[in-house]
Amino acid sequence: MLDWKGLRRWTRRSVLGTGAAGAGAFALAACGAQAGSGGDGKPAAANASASGTVRYFNWGNAFSDGIENKVIDSFHAKQSKVKIEFTNSTPGDGGHFTKLTALLAAGDPPDTALVDGYDIRALVKAGGAQDLTARMQKDAIKKDDYVAEWFDEFLYKGKYYYHPNMRGSTASFFYNKSLIEKMGGKVPTEGWTLNDWLDIATKTTRDAAGRGPTQSGFDPSNATFGTERPGLWWPFLWVNGAELFDLDKNLCTLDSPVAVESFQFLQDMVHKQKVTRNSFPGVPGGSELFVQGRLAVVYQWFTDIPRYRAEIKDFEWDTVVMPQGKLKKQVGLYKGNGEVLLAGAKNPEGAWEFMKHLGGYEGMLIYGVEGRFVPALKKANQAPEFAKSGKAPKNLSTFTDNRIRTLPLMPEWNGFNRDVWGAPAPASNLNKIWNNEAPVRDVAADLARQTTDYIKAREKY
Repeated sequence: MLDWKGLRRWTRRSVLGTGAAGAGAFALAACGAQAGSGGDGKPAAANASASGTVRYFNWGNAFSDGIENKVIDSFHAKQSKVKIEFTNSTPGDGGHFTKLTALLAAGDPPDTALVDGYDIRALVKAGGAQDLTARMQKDAIKKDDYVAEWFDEFLYKGKYYYHPNMRGSTASFFYNKSLIEKMGGKVPTEGWTLNDWLDIATKTTRDAAGRGPTQSGFDPSNATFGTERPGLWWPFLWVNGAELFDLDKNLCTLDSPVAVESFQFLQDMVHKQKVTRNSFPGVPGGSELFVQGRLAVVYQWFTDIPRYRAEIKDFEWDTVVMPQGKLKKQVGLYKGNGEVLLAGAKNPEGAWEFMKHLGGYEGMLIYGVEGRFVPALKKANQAPEFAKSGKAPKNLSTFTDNRIRTLPLMPEWNGFNRDVWGAPAPASNLNKIWNNEAPVRDVAADLARQTTDYIKAREKY
């Protein structure tokens, strides 16, 4: 049975504004093995019994909805028996996962949904996703055809509950080449360092009168800024050799000397050197500043690309891999999201046919070319249409670089991230570091102790 303790029991009407649904929890539906297409992108015989309407649940915005509809149209163009009903979960109150679990608890889930990587193992542990291992084996979906590090990101007790990480991104530094060169900085390239990042940020943080951020009279309202304090902070510890956890001992290690040093570097950029947009209140967010041409470098996901392509007209921009730290080697961040077949799906056969299209060559190539997700299928991410599309950024290889790590997204992740780290609440424990409210060493010790208390009895998966 499903375990939805503490969930608000919303109906489908309250979540989506459509027809009312049945209530109550339900047993996990059994999985069957189905025919379909292989992971190498070569079409195979479709399941002849698959037909009807498939309810597809995803999040997004105006940019991403257009891309989703292109993928759906390509699926409809190659077959006529299965029709996709697409719902964007973003409008209304509550987040995507809250709405999805409410529909599951009410007994009226969509057939298939995109689930954020932070939530997948929690969903699986609660019984909300069907085991796809047998289906994948029968349809010859193989790890060798995908980026291996991405394929196994959400394994749960040796089984796959998601189509192999078809939706994800490596984070990279986006940079304004025109601004950096104008301000006398060195354009970042492979092998650049954290100190190079600081140097770029220092040279490019200037107001309209040419004053630097620590000079009297600096006016942030018309300034350009070097960078922002990264919200995706984990790899800035990894590049120095710090770890978030010792999972063999169920310990959080954010209080290690190298972790403290890494946090201090980030804090100093905000409060000592004052070269980030976070250093001054009232300054727009990083993506907004970047589009305006007022931010030199920003660390973001691949999914920012559609907006940048649409809105940046008057400067040259590109991407570069993470800067190196004390380890003196490249360590990037990848985080995926998985397409799942929901427990209680009313059309599992049709949903599986659609899921294979999403994770196959044609679907992944559309996502990659349009800038929605990095193709996990190697044939798609190496295709000239993606790698050399002629669209910005020129250096798309930063997003397929396999010198990456993935987060240990255990079922307990969102719990301690909310209750201990406090992200993304304004009063978060991490904000005591970011806002210079307490010594870094003291905050890191508290974070490590409280997180260890949270995970010490965690389930091994």
